[in-house]
Amino acid sequence: MMVRLADEDLSSVIDGAGPLAGLFVILLAVAVFIIWKSMNRQFKRIDPSLPMGRDDREQAADRRYTEQAVERGEEPAPSTEQGKDDIAPAG
Repeated sequence: MMVRLADEDLSSVIDGAGPLAGLFVILLAVAVFIIWKSMNRQFKRIDPSLPMGRDDREQAADRRYTEQAVERGEEPAPSTEQGKDDIAPAG
């Protein structure tokens, strides 16, 4: 009995909020679309011939270091044999 009343109350709240919630979702979608179009317009105004900034130079250096590390990682590592002295005693 209590569960049925709770379900009926919940369904009446959900049914009553449907049009308002739908309107809210539509307004959010329109706002996101307008912001997206504005952002694209601003990106098109950026001059690609601008000199590199500090962050751009750092990113270029990071890419270069990563490429060098990948190249070093592809080279075969020298084989090392583990002797008795290399293993740490347990305990």
